[in-house]
Amino acid sequence: MTEEQIRERLAELVRTELRIEGALPQGTLADHLDSVQRLTLVVAIEDAFRICLLPEDEAAIVTMEDVVSLIHTKLQATKP
Repeated sequence: MTEEQIRERLAELVRTELRIEGALPQGTLADHLDSVQRLTLVVAIEDAFRICLLPEDEAAIVTMEDVVSLIHTKLQATKP
């Protein structure tokens, strides 16, 4: 899965799970999402991409681009 495909799927998750329309949030996620929204998004990401985000992964996430990169890295690591 390419980073662009990940972005598209992530935008879909943000729309359906968080009910946020439009483009993915830009800048620091903490400026756009409260703690419940962030947790909801983490669970949705884990389910949609079939990956597990560790606490240290979540701590390293600041922007949506960090999320895209992390998902891409996790997916690449699970390839046989």
